[in-house]
Amino acid sequence: MNKVSYYLVVVVGLLTVLQFIPHAFMGFPAVLEHIQKGEINGTAIQGMQMIWLYSSVMMLLSGIWMFFLAKPILEGKHVARIQVLYLSIGLIAFGLGCSYIAQDVFNAMFFFTVEGVLLLLAVTLFYKSDKS
Repeated sequence: MNKVSYYLVVVVGLLTVLQFIPHAFMGFPAVLEHIQKGEINGTAIQGMQMIWLYSSVMMLLSGIWMFFLAKPILEGKHVARIQVLYLSIGLIAFGLGCSYIAQDVFNAMFFFTVEGVLLLLAVTLFYKSDKS
């Protein structure tokens, strides 16, 4: 049983679902405000709105997917382990990419790096295979 791994996946999933709320319901109106001010214009207007909508939906779906993966992680299922590994790599890459773009490690997206590291720990350090 991978209790620590299970709890890490559940916690990161919960945080990701909760992050969706301000992202979608406070962030999107902020995007619209920038459009109204003319700070985003031309062909970038529709693209920015679509990107924001997509990222909000994918944030919610990835958090929900972590809930589906948590029980198989608890049971030591390899397929779930690979999926959580991919999620962790994606979150770490996104967070580090944002740090590079912002030229600041502790930027607004740093928390995604932390979530990715927690998932990575869940499927490496704290993980025990079902083939015991």
